[in-house]
Amino acid sequence: ISLTFGFCLPLCRRASDSKLGAAEVWTSRQALQDLYQKMLVTDLEYALDKKVEQDLWNHAFKNQITTLQSQAKNRANPNRSEVQANLSLFLEAASGFYTQLLQELCTVFNVDLPCRVKSSQLGIISNKQSVSSAIVTPQPSSCSYICQHCLVHLGDIGESIRLYVSVRLQPTSGSYFCFYVFISF
Repeated sequence: ISLTFGFCLPLCRRASDSKLGAAEVWTSRQALQDLYQKMLVTDLEYALDKKVEQDLWNHAFKNQITTLQSQAKNRANPNRSEVQANLSLFLEAASGFYTQLLQELCTVFNVDLPCRVKSSQLGIISNKQSVSSAIVTPQPSSCSYICQHCLVHLGDIGESIRLYVSVRLQPTSGSYFCFYVFISF
């Protein structure tokens, strides 16, 4: 896992490098998401110790959302419509990523959330966790924390989507705030 973490640092820089082309940044961001997701699933304690969940949010999602929101709000931007479309797609992709990550974490670590439909009920993946020697069993509090982390960011993304639609329809409405989701286990 520590070897994998070493690959993430250069990807973090590439995922936010404005000198690179859009395709290179997108590829770096996707690789970063894949590596961080793997780290969270295989050794959650190590990943949390290294603040992987925070780096994942900041470098793979938050920075890009903030940049696109700023560009989309700029009325003088000649590419504003294209940026708005990219923002919409990016928010949907971010929502899908965190939904899928939450599903995988709950399945692998056998976490039962009252708000979650089991994957097998959706026909996505089996709820039977395959026992893998590569997966380190985390503390229950770590499982609770990472599930809460995913839910918080799904709330952030949902609020950004709502505000994006609101701003497009009524430029003066809405104010950004973060949804904090607390769950009890």
